[in-house]
Amino acid sequence: MQVNAPGAFSVNGDDGNRNYGDAGDIFANTAKVTSELSLKYGDWGAFVRGTYFYDFENANKNVLSSRAQNKVGEDARLLDAFIYKDFSFGETGTGNVRLGRQVVSWGESTFIQGGINVINPVDVSRLRVAGAELKEAFLPIDMIFTSFSFNENLSLEALYMFEFENIEIDPPGTFFSTNDFAGEDGSFTMLGFGTVPQPVNNPDLFRDVCQSGSAGFARSDTGLSPQLVGAGCGAAFARAENRNAKDTGQWGVALKYYSPELGDTEFGLYYLRYHSRLPIISGTAVTNSLTSSGTVVIEYPEDIDLFGFSWNTTILDGWAFQGELSYRDNLPIQIDDVEVLFAGLTPLNALIPQPGLKFVSQLGEFAPGEFISGMERHEVSQLQATFTKLYQSILGAEQTAVAVEVGFTNFWDLPSTRNLRFNGDGTNTGGGPDISTGALRNPFTQTNGFPNAFSWGYRAVARSTYESFMGSAFTFAPRIAFNHDVNGTTPGPGGNFVEGRKSLTLGTEFIYLNQWSFDTSYTAFMGAGDRNVIRDRDFVSFSVRYSF
Repeated sequence: MQVNAPGAFSVNGDDGNRNYGDAGDIFANTAKVTSELSLKYGDWGAFVRGTYFYDFENANKNVLSSRAQNKVGEDARLLDAFIYKDFSFGETGTGNVRLGRQVVSWGESTFIQGGINVINPVDVSRLRVAGAELKEAFLPIDMIFTSFSFNENLSLEALYMFEFENIEIDPPGTFFSTNDFAGEDGSFTMLGFGTVPQPVNNPDLFRDVCQSGSAGFARSDTGLSPQLVGAGCGAAFARAENRNAKDTGQWGVALKYYSPELGDTEFGLYYLRYHSRLPIISGTAVTNSLTSSGTVVIEYPEDIDLFGFSWNTTILDGWAFQGELSYRDNLPIQIDDVEVLFAGLTPLNALIPQPGLKFVSQLGEFAPGEFISGMERHEVSQLQATFTKLYQSILGAEQTAVAVEVGFTNFWDLPSTRNLRFNGDGTNTGGGPDISTGALRNPFTQTNGFPNAFSWGYRAVARSTYESFMGSAFTFAPRIAFNHDVNGTTPGPGGNFVEGRKSLTLGTEFIYLNQWSFDTSYTAFMGAGDRNVIRDRDFVSFSVRYSF
């Protein structure tokens, strides 16, 4: 079957487009300050970091929920806050213990995520702010961390986390958001494959409009007639309370060995037991004849086991070569959301005599109100390696740094899509029979875009430095970055690669007396067609930063 019409088969990921105007409009205008305090007395010390920002574009954007406005409009946050103590033991041993909110980075990943470095979740929206720094995006976790250096070759690290924190994805309706309900302030998901309008623009209004009887329809902010608002309410699953992971049970150890005999190489071995920072879309089946009696549930699976190996060395005329191999035997991955939603509607099948109107899901039939898990656990390995080189006197630059990271992800036991389909970006309809074969609930059979067992891609960055640029007190630093997902689509949530997806960033930075920074960049997203859900989010960024 072919469809020749504009639009998409889903309204569950379009609010980021609808809430921001024409090309060239400003979507963020931010002022921020990040401050650090470090104290040291003898072997004891303390470190505190906090940040505050105000976005003049989004602070009072009424189509965003109140939580989204607080998230991307104005926010003050305590980041790191820990105490530490250095100590010695034995004849040559030294150590350190830290207690409190902190960030711990393990492994050797540079750009590609999903490997060993999963201890701290990321606030994705902070990375979108012009002039963002990684230290502002990684969310510290309350933990105790200790390291022991037995000699100059061998060290051991261990940690225990006292709390669970999940990744903070782009809030629904913000410029880069591609999911309207999975963020912390999402309130509903739509059925109907785009044939029914959503009942509200601002998610805060959903319960008042849709769960107050027909009188609430007039309070919608969409401008639609009460009849259309009512139709939208009838085709919506409300979001229920999250199933968050417990705060206990997360810990890890790392053993590192430096070998002068093997080319001055540092090796690392890792084990981490942690809870998923990434959301899984699950639900509960309808409880009566109304389709809106079902719910969507966001859950965070527990007890993932991670095993890792890393290396860091120098090869081939000064190239730094680092990488890691990670393995998980029980990683939860997202089942196609259409299969989950159809499963939630299967209790209605007893009321539907026509076979073509029944709801069919690969997950099977469910009883009214029964919980439907949107995940399966599978065995996965990820190999990634980074090559870095510093060049002198290229095109007149004092120094040019080049870094290329290549990553490969393989799921060892992924079933065929004939048995179970997992979620891929841009797969808005089901992969089962469609209306052309008499299955009237699925408008179009999705044949591509579902994840593959194997996927790979690379990230490349180059940055040059021109000191005393044109005889001035400025340092000029142009840069280029290119990302390419070469082959295969990684299962989600948070899969690294979507086959054919690319992005290009061109940027320049002027640095004055190592205190002032003036940065301008342009980023373009391309490739992968409809599977690239941010292909229309090209943007220009400008920032001014002062450090002291």
